[in-house]
Amino acid sequence: MEKSSGTTANEPVPRWLSLFCFALMGPAMGINAVFLALAIPAMAPFGTNGLIAAGLVGAVVGVLPARWLARKIHEGIGE
Repeated sequence: MEKSSGTTANEPVPRWLSLFCFALMGPAMGINAVFLALAIPAMAPFGTNGLIAAGLVGAVVGVLPARWLARKIHEGIGE
């Protein structure tokens, strides 16, 4: 089935859209990772440095949902 938006399947996602989606999803995943680290009692000995590391890891993992979101927006979120 052909998309009505005129985009083809192999057309790359614009960089601005990818950066915008990462600006949304990166901090959100970082915050979620910090809350997860707060909920795990084994993270207590690492203190503030552990929370910072968890936030950074979460922000890096935020690239995955950001790429998915950018691809869906680029496709026109049509199904």
